[in-house]
Amino acid sequence: MFKKIAFLAILAAGFASCEPSEKSHTELGALPVAGYEITYIDSNNVQLISNSSGDPFIFSWEIEGVGTYTGDTVDLFIGNIGVYEFTHTVFNQGGSDSATGQIEILKDGPQPCVGAIEWLTECNERTWKIAPQGGSLWVGSSFSGQQWWAISGNVTADRPCIYNDEWTFKADGDMVYNSNGDFWGESFFGFSPEGCFPESDLVGPLVYWKSGTHSFEIIPANSDHPDQIKVSGLGAFLGLHKVANGQEVGGPQSQIIYDILSMTEVNGKRYMELEIVFQSSGDGIWRFTFVSES
Repeated sequence: MFKKIAFLAILAAGFASCEPSEKSHTELGALPVAGYEITYIDSNNVQLISNSSGDPFIFSWEIEGVGTYTGDTVDLFIGNIGVYEFTHTVFNQGGSDSATGQIEILKDGPQPCVGAIEWLTECNERTWKIAPQGGSLWVGSSFSGQQWWAISGNVTADRPCIYNDEWTFKADGDMVYNSNGDFWGESFFGFSPEGCFPESDLVGPLVYWKSGTHSFEIIPANSDHPDQIKVSGLGAFLGLHKVANGQEVGGPQSQIIYDILSMTEVNGKRYMELEIVFQSSGDGIWRFTFVSES
């Protein structure tokens, strides 16, 4: 009797050893096998395609620093240089399986055309000027709100070489500055008396304030600040040459950041008000009002 029981136990163990392992099979069926392909559309647009087997019906992609997506095919825009780890998980009736990989972005790309980017560029390009109205150049106290000085209503007569300046923002991140041949020279950076001078008078280190192409980006609002515009490239500026973060300067800067206070549209014209703190104490602020009619 003992020998018969032992034989049956051995036979049962033999059958058990022929069953698929738990790693590839469950009571509900075989597990899927996760797999994928990566296609680089261009420097910043990537397509992830699942080629998983086992008839999965749920497809999940978790891309570190980017987000979580579903679907057997996912199109991604990643705007910043870097290596992005991802996990692709698929599910079928039997369970799930995952595969990991990397996306490598070698070039910073343009920001998606939404919000302030759309406002500035119309998802193509749009040209802006200082609005020809009283108060479009304003300086005062950020603590008390007291005005120290503001342009009068006769702007094109008072400072015509400021009000013919143009800034063209393009959806690809370029900002083209056109002085239209002249600039407002101030004693702060070596011109006396203050007034309009031909652009050719910008020599030496000041040559970078001439017309040229720079870049810009939008810094999204957070708990510390509203949406901001950062202009980059030696000589890039908005409004007045001399106004930079924390100081008024006698020469070109490599980057400047402005707060966007408002964006409004009136009678088909778009208006944008920018602010920048130019005193290290945090008190002095400049405000510039821009208009775009295109």
